[in-house]
Amino acid sequence: MFHILHQYLIQHKSLSLPGLGTLELQNIPAISNFSDHMIEPPMQKTIFDDMHDAPDKDLFQYVASRLQVEEWEAIKRVNDFSYELKNKLKEGDEIVWDKVGVLRSDLSGSITLEARTITYDFMEPVPAKRIIRINANHTILRGDTEVSGSFIQHRVTHDDTDPAGEVYIALKKRWWIWACAIGGAALLLLFLHFYKTGFTLNSLHNTEKTTVKEAPATYLQPE
Repeated sequence: MFHILHQYLIQHKSLSLPGLGTLELQNIPAISNFSDHMIEPPMQKTIFDDMHDAPDKDLFQYVASRLQVEEWEAIKRVNDFSYELKNKLKEGDEIVWDKVGVLRSDLSGSITLEARTITYDFMEPVPAKRIIRINANHTILRGDTEVSGSFIQHRVTHDDTDPAGEVYIALKKRWWIWACAIGGAALLLLFLHFYKTGFTLNSLHNTEKTTVKEAPATYLQPE
């Protein structure tokens, strides 16, 4: 019965067992493993919900078709299977379901599933190395307009060939030349100053004395 119900789960993506709960398949997308230069294939994992345990009619019809029995007999076998599983879980046993997982029951009576990933032989890992393309063009959004990478490169090249743009770029790249020239002129003036006044600390300030002149009287003294 395990194999038949597993096949039903794979085909219908969901399986409800009376008195137990519902098993559903969850898709896991492909994963890029950059360290090993591989892309892992997509997988599936089973999740369990013990709140919904009402099986569909399709389940009994599927079991009856696989076992070649009447539908009422299929209903009886599914119910007996679920009842047997539930009793084993209540006794503390673990139910190992191949390619699905391990069913357990805790002290409160809740049933949990330790799911196992489901892989398929026809989907294998494939090698994938990152390729870096030089001068590759792709469409990007520039404002409200979609443009390609070649258009951006062309605009930059065109702006660089503009005369005004060339002068600005040349000045921007050669700022250190002007700084060196100004610094050299300042050092030359400082050297000439020390040469004339002497290499002393007093030569750094003004040594000329200021002559104080008396201002003319602005009033007459009475005799």
